[in-house]
Amino acid sequence: MESTFKFEQYQGKKLIRKEREGLRTNEIEEKVIEVDVDFFQGENHEIMLDGVKIDIGNVLIKPPLIMQVMHDFPFLKIHFEIEGHSEYIPDNTKSIPIIIKGGQYNFFYLPEVKGTLRYPIRKRKSLEIIFTEQYVKKIFKNNFKEVSTDFGAALEKKIPFAMFPESREIPSHLSLIINDIINCSYEKEIKQVYLESKIIEIFSFLFTQLKDEKKEEKCVVLKKHEHEEILKAERLIRENIQNPPTILELSKLSGINQHKLKTNFKLVFKEPIFSYLTSIRMEKAKKMLIEEELTVSEVAYAVGYKNPQHFTTAFKKKFNYLPSNLKKEYSLKQKV
Repeated sequence: MESTFKFEQYQGKKLIRKEREGLRTNEIEEKVIEVDVDFFQGENHEIMLDGVKIDIGNVLIKPPLIMQVMHDFPFLKIHFEIEGHSEYIPDNTKSIPIIIKGGQYNFFYLPEVKGTLRYPIRKRKSLEIIFTEQYVKKIFKNNFKEVSTDFGAALEKKIPFAMFPESREIPSHLSLIINDIINCSYEKEIKQVYLESKIIEIFSFLFTQLKDEKKEEKCVVLKKHEHEEILKAERLIRENIQNPPTILELSKLSGINQHKLKTNFKLVFKEPIFSYLTSIRMEKAKKMLIEEELTVSEVAYAVGYKNPQHFTTAFKKKFNYLPSNLKKEYSLKQKV
């Protein structure tokens, strides 16, 4: 399995990456690649499991960075562009472009990769999960055909597939899993089992979404402006997490009546507004408990809870452990 990248602005510069056939390995393998050249600085953390490769990137580039890319194997990937912008335009007009902006994700299959890869924004943070057809079929075993819907059909016919024609905002549930993968500090054998369970969790979420959206296609399809109104409402919630607007205020600010707001929000984000607010509060709280030297009470106030006990109850319900236990666990790991 070989990938070739030719840098358009830097004639003569070429990167060739080789992987084992089928991404096979008997045990977890990790390496951190640090790069410091005039147009690219940062690091890429590669984790290899059997049949799947995780790439965690955190880099600064000299934009726009443009490359001609070619893989000599079918390409299956779940791509989370946490910050930045990634753009692939195929040479073959029968293939499909994959454009993922900062804060968005997509899940896709390209039988052939030969085209232009472009990064137009200086800072990039990403989590990319590259896997084989055999790997995903092994997860779902005899149920693969039933659960994989359009993705499974595309694999069988060897035609390009993207879960979303336009990449979507990363939902709160997936943001939590992304953080768990990036911040995983378990040792080798435990880490392997933990990361495999997180990847299965992502696939379960995606395949459930594929099935649900297949059903919804027969029912309700939002118009483009309606979808944009809901994204605006979601941004208003996320930007005012400490003091969020009421449903009435959100309705006025986003220009949608209350009934339509509640119905369409659930259609796009798969949960009611209040549940979604709780999810993103917990997501932010977990990140703060791990990364910042704050007490549980300070974190509770920062994410909009006036009563720390109410915050603790909500956190325990979401993650099945107390926020104080999470803080202790990460403090101990820092000392080791």
